[in-house]
Amino acid sequence: MLVFPSLFLVACSLGPVELDSGEFRSPLQWSLEEQGEYGVGFMTWEHEYTVPVGESPRTIALNLWYPTEDTDGEPGKYLQGLYEDPLVLLDATPAPIWREEGFPVLAYSHGDYAWGASSASLMRFFASHGWVAIAPDHTDNTLLRTVEPRPTSHYIHRPLDISASLDAIENQSFPGLGDIDTQSVIMSGHSFGAFTVWASAGAEFSDERLEDTCLALEEGQCTEAEREIFLSGELRESRVVAAITMAGAIRRNFFGEKGHLGVEIPLMLMSGTEDGDGIPSSWEGLQDLSSLSWLELIGGCHESFAVGICSTLDPELGFTLVNAYSLALGRSSVLNDDSPDVLGLLSGSRSLSELARYSVSSGSK
Repeated sequence: MLVFPSLFLVACSLGPVELDSGEFRSPLQWSLEEQGEYGVGFMTWEHEYTVPVGESPRTIALNLWYPTEDTDGEPGKYLQGLYEDPLVLLDATPAPIWREEGFPVLAYSHGDYAWGASSASLMRFFASHGWVAIAPDHTDNTLLRTVEPRPTSHYIHRPLDISASLDAIENQSFPGLGDIDTQSVIMSGHSFGAFTVWASAGAEFSDERLEDTCLALEEGQCTEAEREIFLSGELRESRVVAAITMAGAIRRNFFGEKGHLGVEIPLMLMSGTEDGDGIPSSWEGLQDLSSLSWLELIGGCHESFAVGICSTLDPELGFTLVNAYSLALGRSSVLNDDSPDVLGLLSGSRSLSELARYSVSSGSK
């Protein structure tokens, strides 16, 4: 059993929600810059679903973080028990639902050779603020097992894994967890997970580009069935109403020069100046999107958005900034929160740090 301190730099409260004069205090009143007042429960299980290409049925491991008022219990374990997280409680008692529609949802797609809990700080943060966070381990592309050369079908499976994850928590009966609102979801993805975000958010695949892209893929081809799926629009997940890419630029070899115009939901790009992930060079080409913003962490590394390993930016500060801006977009887009704190961050009129460079596209103004 391994415990990596870098994964758990931002501590979370394991106590119950505080009451103000005996009355429930809504999570919408809590600070964006601090852990929420719920503790964090965690559960994991395997989910099977049918895929149109590749080996079917497909089995993915699902990781679910949720609010709890429990204060002690067994620590959560990730990636088939390889990692232990002392800041979450395994199979904890869920907290009472705090909104009529059910718990709001964050969905997450991990990077290449990673796992669903690689951005555990973000998952815990949302859960501590009264959200459910769901993240699949993308089968055949995890730290434990990655298939090489990468099958073309995996570019299809990734967004389908997100849809299957939402289906699973929408239809599964969780003891005591109650309703989960999967109809309006915010999604984030790190590194290769940014491709998942663009596809799920509605970016349109380019027929012209796919011809060359398919030949350049490690597997060296796309079947006719795979091409049809890429071009059909079926990978768009309509339940995703806002999205965040972390340390990963749009892949023009898939989406072409105009494919981004298929994204009609609020989109936030996140990058670090020490990463070289291609976001700065792609920013100008995305200005015609109607709701686009960009958070650049000065000194940020590729893992400032995941496990937190970075020598040029304090990991705790990096997590604080990523979590706060992510929650602001979630509260605005999913919960219709137009409070000054939320709108201030999203408009750029309020800054949390001189190391957080925030921009709003010309099309959003």
